[in-house]
Amino acid sequence: MVWWHRFRRIISGGGRESASFVAALLGVLVLAGAALGQGISRTSVAVSDGLTWLGDDQRGEVVQVNPVSGKPQTRLQISGPDSQLEIAQEDGRLIVLNRRTGEITVIDLATLLASGRRQAPPGAASKVLVANGMVFVVDRASGTVHTADPLTLADIGQKWEAGQPLADAVVDEQGVLWLVDHGGTLRSLDWSEDEERFQERTQRQVTGAGPRTVLVPHDQGVTLIGLDGGVVVRDGTGEDVARSTDRTDAEVIAAQTAPTDLVPASVPDSAVVVLVVDGQVRRVDVGAMGCPKPGRPAVFRDKVYVPCKGSGKVIILDRGGNRGGDDVRTSGGSDPELVFDDGRLFVNVPGSSTGVLVDADGATRSLTIRSPELPVKDPDRSPPPSVPPPPPPNPNEPPKPPRNPGNGNNGNNGPTSEVPPPSSTPPSTGGTAPAAPAGVTVREKSRTTSAVVVTVSWSAVSSTDPVVGYTVTGSGSFSGGSVSAQSAGTSADLSLPCTGSTFCTSGRLEVTVRASTASTAGAAGMASFTVTAPNTPPPPNNPPPPPPPPPNNPAPTPPPVTTTTTTPPPPPPPPPPSLPTAGATVITGLTGGPRVPTKRLTLTPPADWANHNGRCEVVNTTWDYAIGIPCNATSAQMTVEEGSNRIVVRAYAASGPGQVDSAARTTNFTMDECNGKPTCVPRMAPAGAQTAPMGAGGLGLLACAFLLRIGVRREEDK
Repeated sequence: MVWWHRFRRIISGGGRESASFVAALLGVLVLAGAALGQGISRTSVAVSDGLTWLGDDQRGEVVQVNPVSGKPQTRLQISGPDSQLEIAQEDGRLIVLNRRTGEITVIDLATLLASGRRQAPPGAASKVLVANGMVFVVDRASGTVHTADPLTLADIGQKWEAGQPLADAVVDEQGVLWLVDHGGTLRSLDWSEDEERFQERTQRQVTGAGPRTVLVPHDQGVTLIGLDGGVVVRDGTGEDVARSTDRTDAEVIAAQTAPTDLVPASVPDSAVVVLVVDGQVRRVDVGAMGCPKPGRPAVFRDKVYVPCKGSGKVIILDRGGNRGGDDVRTSGGSDPELVFDDGRLFVNVPGSSTGVLVDADGATRSLTIRSPELPVKDPDRSPPPSVPPPPPPNPNEPPKPPRNPGNGNNGNNGPTSEVPPPSSTPPSTGGTAPAAPAGVTVREKSRTTSAVVVTVSWSAVSSTDPVVGYTVTGSGSFSGGSVSAQSAGTSADLSLPCTGSTFCTSGRLEVTVRASTASTAGAAGMASFTVTAPNTPPPPNNPPPPPPPPPNNPAPTPPPVTTTTTTPPPPPPPPPPSLPTAGATVITGLTGGPRVPTKRLTLTPPADWANHNGRCEVVNTTWDYAIGIPCNATSAQMTVEEGSNRIVVRAYAASGPGQVDSAARTTNFTMDECNGKPTCVPRMAPAGAQTAPMGAGGLGLLACAFLLRIGVRREEDK
């Protein structure tokens, strides 16, 4: 406490000594703040993986590339050859949509295993949107939006319906969903975690918008480009505009995201790129620049990059529509596509062995994407099969002479005729992936009140490498969303839960079957099956006839009763305590905004849950921690972690290892380190941001303290 008394004495003494001490103290604090701020920034950069996933449509793979080394890190076999893959990554999960089949797969990046799948309509009508830990599955043809669990892709809450087809749907950085239908109605929707449904924020009729209208999201709000009606509208940004432009009925391909003051879109059939710059519309003839068929553009460092289909290059435009740099050349594969991730721009060429990375200064360098020596991993893989034991020796076969692998002979200095044993090492990973199993069929095998069991059968697959097994996956609207099984033969059973849904009376099951070698997963064979309600025959109308009367014979004399002293057996033990129904809806409400870490849960346990004689917990299954609650509790409070959190109520048997989970609820938390302060520098700011001004201020205060102290000493010497 000596420092505190010294501080009080200096402050109470006033004068220049007080001022010098305060200035020095403030200088030290400012320098410490600058140092700590820089440390936090560097730490946040260090923990970022800095890796990017790119699609390889021709092989049905997604490849993780390290931009620093320029080499691939991981290959995952998502689907069969000749796919059309679209990739989204957020919060430790990778979500891949195969437009050719409509299959959506979510990969847990911690394990590189598939945690969920669901089926969407194949083709261009489907769209998957990811923002703030939420996943929205859009079917533009039917005009519907489903909210999906980010881990399992199972439906959450109530779907939204437009009542007519949608022209486009996007989500801005605030997590607001924007949609425009064929009739030109532009809407913005918010997802309510408490009510598990969408709530409409705004709605406006845009004259001229129609079926070919596209939307480009911003940090906040969207820009609507309706060239079919010659209209451009910016809405929800705080600086809304409306402009007219030339009309065209051709297809329009817009950027996936853009700043509000520079929004590009391509018209491939007209060799035109439309730029919305500072609210004004410009049309650029890129055909004259050697780009007769422009693809989806992207904005990077205030430049517009436009891939040219069929030309093997990407052209660069400045804000005025003029050339903004040298063309980026590509080689091999199909048409180039642009991927923006972690502040970098990647030029991916599906099917090619190489791609291009565009650095912040516009310089380009080559990346290796395809590496045949890098093994392909199966996200549905099971543990590697064990090597089967050798067959037992034949007693009728004469014994073979012993091997002597140490010197390569049999002890007589002569060459041995023994063949070395076959290696147990898996075959090379460069083999061809197995084809899709044919003849996939599904039939119902058995049914109980809690589950329906189906048998999936298929034809065996021939492959250049031996097939070690098959992976069977079923997806539907049942609890959990998907189930999987492994089989070494050509059939497997899947058990589909009935509790918590109407799946077992009217559900649709989508099944995929993949063959796997020791190193490669093959293409998926698919089938669909509709689960119907059991057909229970009605009871007969007429009661059964009474049994015939017994014959009129005298009753036989009963045998004499034998008295015994044998002790009767003890009564059987009581049955184990029952558990409440798994998958029941216990969590009926959840409050707390996306930036509030403490969530309050409203609980409405059914009778078998409320009266359960074991213990109960609220469990965060994403982060694996729990809090105990009474089984009949009607509310609970839990602090969640940043990102997506999956929460269930778990009941344990009063004795023994049994346990069941309720239906899950998913909630999200986004860290707001600045608490709305405009001068705050968040931890994701680049290393050194605002460190120099803070350090300069600290040094200035220390210098001021030094000068004040010198003045004090001179006065004392007089």
